[in-house]
Amino acid sequence: MEELTGLNTKWASTLMYQHLLAAADWYGLERLLKLCESDLCEDVVINTIATTLALAEQHHCLQLKSVCLKFVALPENLRGKIFWFHYSFENVCK
Repeated sequence: MEELTGLNTKWASTLMYQHLLAAADWYGLERLLKLCESDLCEDVVINTIATTLALAEQHHCLQLKSVCLKFVALPENLRGKIFWFHYSFENVCK
């Protein structure tokens, strides 16, 4: 999968499940939506948390939203994200 997307396998699969979840919601495929939601709940990471949380909110995935909010609430994840935003902002402003 890395050859096709340019991303490592974990990120590529997360991206695929995000798109598949949106399509499943659009076409009313409830079972597929739940499968994608379940897989995304297992692979929540700091690099994809913002897009995953936005998707959970937009497509009314309450379980995924809950997992994302619990992940963000962990002090070590919150500190890492704040550092990342600060570092990114400093580099953009230079």
